[in-house]
Amino acid sequence: MIRGHKQYLPLVLAAALVAGVPAAASAQTATTSASIWDPFETINRATYAFNTAFVAVVATPVISAYRDNVPASVQLGIDNVFTNLREPLTAISSAAQGDFNNMGVSVGRFAINSVAGIGGVFDVATRMGYVSKADDLGNALCSYGVPAGPFLMVPFFGPTNTREAAGTVATYGLTYAVTHDYVIPYVVADRVAAAAYDMKLAPAGTEVTVNVPAAPGTVANPVLPTVETTNAPSYEDARASYMTWRHSLCTDSVPAANRKPSPLGSVIRIN
Repeated sequence: MIRGHKQYLPLVLAAALVAGVPAAASAQTATTSASIWDPFETINRATYAFNTAFVAVVATPVISAYRDNVPASVQLGIDNVFTNLREPLTAISSAAQGDFNNMGVSVGRFAINSVAGIGGVFDVATRMGYVSKADDLGNALCSYGVPAGPFLMVPFFGPTNTREAAGTVATYGLTYAVTHDYVIPYVVADRVAAAAYDMKLAPAGTEVTVNVPAAPGTVANPVLPTVETTNAPSYEDARASYMTWRHSLCTDSVPAANRKPSPLGSVIRIN
């Protein structure tokens, strides 16, 4: 069904980018827990508990085994390949914001690493002085004054908001436009490689209890079962940290050296 409607992809992407976009808003202010719009907090907290348990029970053993048994040079090469494949999205996002200098650097990085770096296995561009600022479509939307919208905690994917989610949907569409029938294996491989290289795994053993706000007329603060898991931050800290990070990206206060493209074209902090 999807294959028969590829001609409509540009319309789908446009809809994803402008859906729910009001008139230009003023620049965002610094994010605090009190200022974050979280109308779905009950389900968000439950999802955060699930994600935390999933990392402890499934992700940590698998990723730890990968890191312990696969040579570091091979891990770095795999990560470099997927990082390089996300350079075109940085170029597109930068162009949308009028940052043609960063767009040029990103295009140069992609060309150099794809050829001299043998498909991106080796990061030759960085050694040549080509360092782009990783960017994504959510940040491009923010540059036009699009508000963040409600905070969301998505199963397996983690924290986001409606603005960044729109950027992710558009990224999926762009990925499909390029890879067609190979989009699913590409996205899965991209996420696995990025998680294996990027995910921070704190020492296991800390008990994490997540309190879920009660629905009207029920007992206050029901508690989800406690799980033996990684030393995860509280829901409030995770929420504030994510929203503050996205605000920092939007205000262009994060140096290129501290940005890294992550799954589906989003950006994470390094160093």
